[in-house]
Amino acid sequence: MEYREYMDTLGEQIRNARARRMVLGEIQGHIEEQCRAYEDQGMDPREAMAESIRQMGDPARTGAELDRIHRPRTPWGLIGLAVGLTAVGIIIQCLIFYKIADPPSWANVWLYHGRNTVVYNLIGLAVMLGIMYLDYSFIGRHVYLLYGLYLAGMFGICVIRICRFSYDQYLSLWYYMISLYPILLAGLIYRSRKQGMKGLARCMILTAAVLAVCIWGFGQMTSACPEILVICGIMLLAAVHKRIFGGKRLWQGMALAGVALLGIIGIWYMTAAGSRWLSPNQYARLIHFLSPEKAAGDVGYIAVRQRELLGNYSLWGQQGLTERLLADSGPGGLDLAGTYVLSAIFAWFGIFVGVLVVGGLLFFVGKALYMTLRQRNRLGMFIGMACGLSLLLHSVVFIAINCGYSLYYTTGIPFLAYGLGYGVTNGVLVGLLLCVCRNSAILGEDTAPQTAGIRLGRHRYRLRMERMPEQNGF
Repeated sequence: MEYREYMDTLGEQIRNARARRMVLGEIQGHIEEQCRAYEDQGMDPREAMAESIRQMGDPARTGAELDRIHRPRTPWGLIGLAVGLTAVGIIIQCLIFYKIADPPSWANVWLYHGRNTVVYNLIGLAVMLGIMYLDYSFIGRHVYLLYGLYLAGMFGICVIRICRFSYDQYLSLWYYMISLYPILLAGLIYRSRKQGMKGLARCMILTAAVLAVCIWGFGQMTSACPEILVICGIMLLAAVHKRIFGGKRLWQGMALAGVALLGIIGIWYMTAAGSRWLSPNQYARLIHFLSPEKAAGDVGYIAVRQRELLGNYSLWGQQGLTERLLADSGPGGLDLAGTYVLSAIFAWFGIFVGVLVVGGLLFFVGKALYMTLRQRNRLGMFIGMACGLSLLLHSVVFIAINCGYSLYYTTGIPFLAYGLGYGVTNGVLVGLLLCVCRNSAILGEDTAPQTAGIRLGRHRYRLRMERMPEQNGF
């Protein structure tokens, strides 16, 4: 059987287009490698090619088996858990709004917040399921274009402030925007592979530029900045450990350690000097976190009350809401359905239900992160790492806030917190996680050198010139 006929027959058995391209590339590499081995043994090139093709087996049977292996694998377990957590978030938020209503009325709950709760969570769920069916490789192919659009979006948020949007809306936009940056860093790391210290430096400089624009536009550090520093630092450290950049890991590790040391010194300076890069509330919370005995009456007061609540939770919950928790509910109970939703769950529904909810959330994030870290495609691995670490850090910080131990309060827990921004941001992160898991068997990584020739359409053509023996004096 001829080479082209063999490849066409084999490719016809593989139904997924992305898997077909990956598999045919791998099969072509195996055939060419075996053919060269036969030629080195003295076999004629045509015979070597024929024998290499014969060794691959029947194309129809081989293609059918490869089609069985390389097909999208929808992570139904993770999807079911995500849908279940979304349903739990909707139910708990509606119950919170019902319990704090005066008088309790489901009609008022639906009219004021319940309707938004359902809509926001369904939008986040739709974003998650929609992104799951995308091809995440476009992030690697167009990462510099996406980075430029990302910076343009950040400058656009600065214009919004000029239009005099509210402070809370402005702060939320910055937080959601910065929270998505690790996804771009995953693409930058992938595009900088095998570039040594130059690639690492590029990733660090572009990350520093994003943080600088954020601080410049907002006028001070936002709560998303320390999150991004932690997540991006872990991602870059993992890239160095796995030799993504190539070169010497020692020098790259020393460069990362030096940047981390400068960051620690900068934080110490801002804390000691009360720098203008921290707002008065941020500075007071940092002092309170480092030195609880110096707790201020206003900023540290909420944290102290949250810590006192920890000793009042019961196994099966309480019928009434403690006055302390009710006092922190904010206008319309939005804080209880957002910032302090875990406190409300533990207070009303008990430690047993609260542990189940938190355990289910952490299991989802941990399982998804574990699956993505096992990807052979390095782009998929780093995108999954970016999303998984973001969700994990958000969850840990959110739990700490509800326990009274946190440096800031602007964050959202996946699936459970109230708000459109939380729903969409978490939908993007969870959707990309599921996308990486779904495409693990159909999106490979092309590490082979580019074949010489001219590409026209789907095929590549190569001109071959040979010296012909002279005949009749010509």
